[in-house]
Amino acid sequence: MSERVLFFPWGWGGGAAYTGRCLALASALAEAADEVAFADCGINAMVREAGFPVLDSEPEAPRPPDRHPMPPYLPFADVERVFAVAATYHRIERVRSRIAADAELIEKYRPTLVVIDMCPTAALAARAAGIPVVSLADADFITPQANGWMPWSTVAPRDLLPHPSSLPVWDEVSRELSLGPVERAEHLLWGEVTLVSSLSDLEPLDGPPQRGELHYVGPMYWNPVAATDGPAPPRTDRPKVYVTIGSGGTVGRQALQNVLDACADQPWSVYVSSGFAFEGDLEIPDNVTVAGFTGLDTPLDWADVVVNHGGSATVLATLLHGKPSVVMPFMSEQEMNGRQLVEATGAGVLLRTSETTPHGRLTFRDRYSGPSDQPCVRVEDVRRGIAEVLDDAGFTERATYWGARLRACRETTDLAALAHSAVARTVEVRR
Repeated sequence: MSERVLFFPWGWGGGAAYTGRCLALASALAEAADEVAFADCGINAMVREAGFPVLDSEPEAPRPPDRHPMPPYLPFADVERVFAVAATYHRIERVRSRIAADAELIEKYRPTLVVIDMCPTAALAARAAGIPVVSLADADFITPQANGWMPWSTVAPRDLLPHPSSLPVWDEVSRELSLGPVERAEHLLWGEVTLVSSLSDLEPLDGPPQRGELHYVGPMYWNPVAATDGPAPPRTDRPKVYVTIGSGGTVGRQALQNVLDACADQPWSVYVSSGFAFEGDLEIPDNVTVAGFTGLDTPLDWADVVVNHGGSATVLATLLHGKPSVVMPFMSEQEMNGRQLVEATGAGVLLRTSETTPHGRLTFRDRYSGPSDQPCVRVEDVRRGIAEVLDDAGFTERATYWGARLRACRETTDLAALAHSAVARTVEVRR
């Protein structure tokens, strides 16, 4: 029996990874003859390009802005701070309004299954309607660990970002919907089935699922229908450096310019996926080719080393292809991915780390030049990071090891069957 599936990807913050992960599952479900649609809370251009319909919320519903300025580094210590700060869900009227909008889309589409990626309002709306939920997650979305996105922090999450807490709001609206109390914001992101796009050996969770079943499924990401937005990676005999530091939602122009300057006059061939936001106004060295939103598989196949921002989808896709990373993070979770998935595995280097002071301030240290008050990693540190990884084959050997394990997991996982099991699980519970 086919299902009707409605997706709710997180869009607050501009990252394409949430929508892309939903598209990966949507494609598998469409191949299994399910009907698939998306709510308008992610990156709708990606969804429409992939050929799936987008359902529009009412104009007054809270929704992510198309573009908004970001600081050089975002110190989200856990998902509660993301909800409270990025989406201002510490305001109960906004949460109620978004839940109502999600509920209206659910009523309109009448799905038999709802899929969320970091969307707590959709999870609550679906459960209130008695519809099973599949949650797509990074391990740190659902971890019981304190400071789950920033475990090295020595202060409380609100010391770094002092917006009011959203937890009392989640608890109140959950009780209003007769869904019971909410003890932790992370509990909102557990589904009847929760799929983590990694390996348990790479990103272990301490403790059993808060609800339902947990499955590690290997990397989930999306390549656009158009193979490349702009020129293809160049043919070359020189060392190949691929640069992808985000789709533009959280990365400033200066950060990309520093990477380009680091590559200037080096004996490398450099290919850049500049994403959605960078539209010229960059000084491009002769050895650099700049494209737009290219997808990952083609440039990752081409590359010898990948300079990236530490986004989960990018780091895991890079490992899947057996390529080492040079990570320059722009937020706490990206730094954690650099620490956990790159430095701890020996599959690359992390160019910047943060520390918290007792007064709730951040200090930064760059890998080679030490303490830094600069908003971006220095040019020389980027250059030295690339050179270090290119000069030591051990980084590639370790990335290849983890790539083989990730590929084996992904190739033996039936995403559609796991998603469908949420429906069967719900039917069994009701019996």
